[in-house]
Amino acid sequence: MLEIRGFRITGVGEHPTRGITPASMQALLDAYYAEVSGGADRVTLDFDRIADAALPVTAAYRAAGYVVSAAYLPAQSVGADGIVEIAVLEGRLGRVIVEGNERVRATAVAAPARRLTGRILHRDEVEAALLAMRDLPGIATAAVLQPGAETGETDLLVTVTEEPRPYSISIGASNHGTELTGRNRVQLGVAWRNALGVGDVVSLGYARGYAPAQSDFASFAWTVPVPALDGVSLVAAYSRSEMEVRRGPFAQLNLTGPTAVAQLGADWRFVSRPTLQMQGSARYVRERSQLQVFGGMQLSDQAFDVVDLGYVLRHIDRRARGVNLVQANLRHAVDDRSAAGPDSITPARSSDFTLLRLSLARMQYLTQSQRLFARVYGQYTDDVLVPMEQIALGGPDSIRSLPVSDALGDRGYQATLEYQVDAPGFGAVASPFGGRPWRDLLQFELFADHGRVTASPGSLSPAEGRTYNGAGAGLLFRLPHVHNLELRIAGAVPVGGRFDASDGDDVRVWARFGMTF
Repeated sequence: MLEIRGFRITGVGEHPTRGITPASMQALLDAYYAEVSGGADRVTLDFDRIADAALPVTAAYRAAGYVVSAAYLPAQSVGADGIVEIAVLEGRLGRVIVEGNERVRATAVAAPARRLTGRILHRDEVEAALLAMRDLPGIATAAVLQPGAETGETDLLVTVTEEPRPYSISIGASNHGTELTGRNRVQLGVAWRNALGVGDVVSLGYARGYAPAQSDFASFAWTVPVPALDGVSLVAAYSRSEMEVRRGPFAQLNLTGPTAVAQLGADWRFVSRPTLQMQGSARYVRERSQLQVFGGMQLSDQAFDVVDLGYVLRHIDRRARGVNLVQANLRHAVDDRSAAGPDSITPARSSDFTLLRLSLARMQYLTQSQRLFARVYGQYTDDVLVPMEQIALGGPDSIRSLPVSDALGDRGYQATLEYQVDAPGFGAVASPFGGRPWRDLLQFELFADHGRVTASPGSLSPAEGRTYNGAGAGLLFRLPHVHNLELRIAGAVPVGGRFDASDGDDVRVWARFGMTF
């Protein structure tokens, strides 16, 4: 038993935004003393009652999100003043230890947490660091906290499990082409992860159009995280398409049209929490599109340097069981490098155009097997744009009752509402595909699409806006355990409206098949 006259807090830092300060923690000790003393000037307590004074302080730290902070009763000799010291170990991060890695560098894995070294471990910051680690391609991570080498330090031990091979190959076939470039397409993609061992990804793609075989498309992209800058990645990309029309109604024109786009820039994920991510991007884009007839006669040679600033927000709405996605891009032409002379495609084009693109989407979960997906995408400008920059309506990811890019405009929008249901009525039934329930393999969709495009003032295109409506149904069949096999089929018909598809078809069917090895 020991007679005491109060408590004194030590080791508390200044964290006013989270409600932790020396004064606020001292107030907790004063309240505890008032409770056990009954308001008396002094009180006699046993060791356990004295040690219990640390409990409300520890609880306050945990409530504020400090995951390893703890208050305790240190060894001491109580002086004549009768004041007992309660000390706090706030639990600063010591080392970040990485084990199990071979291809990916330990510095790349540890980078999201290294910035926390020497700081008090707060739940939000630790979760953000672990989330960034999980985003590294080609690896899975598991992390635990363990006592550090120094008193008051906590080490973070990260165990890495790497995928068997650092690359994947994807193949696909679809009818997502056009009558001019080839209705059917075959695709090949290669992704190589951690080529530099820093969480980088190299992507290569190739597609060829068939029926008729009149187009080729190739792409390259390399994303490289910068370990020294939290959340920052450098991005380089290049794509080129070639079109040579030898069949169909334009065959006699010998129409050719190479298009190339090069990009260099950076992405910055400045908010990374389990339920909220925000990312900004900046790109310098060099684009060029040429169109020739009769083997050399130039119809147009359009080339621009463009600055693109982007923003992406992804939010998981746990209360209403939904996911929100916001994307915005502001593009401005800083240099018109188009060839001198007449432009037969866009003679009234603006040389220093500015445009804004905005996309809003929400996936609303209705039940375990039913969802409602809504998306609005639009573009606005006061300038006359070249086809490379115009908004395009039509295709499997747009107005599904129209051919691909059937309607172009300087301004416009597209809206989609889609109801999705997993294997209705037989979702729990075991399938013949490894006994997996049908709800994991088969999804049905009902959808409605709406869109409108208009020309900017000064354009030589018709000033009247064109509105399109469509509706249809589709299905998605997937076998995740068989090289991520996926088959998607959708059919759509126009619904009302004054404007028809350019090919006059009233029923349109889209199909795509893909696998990843």
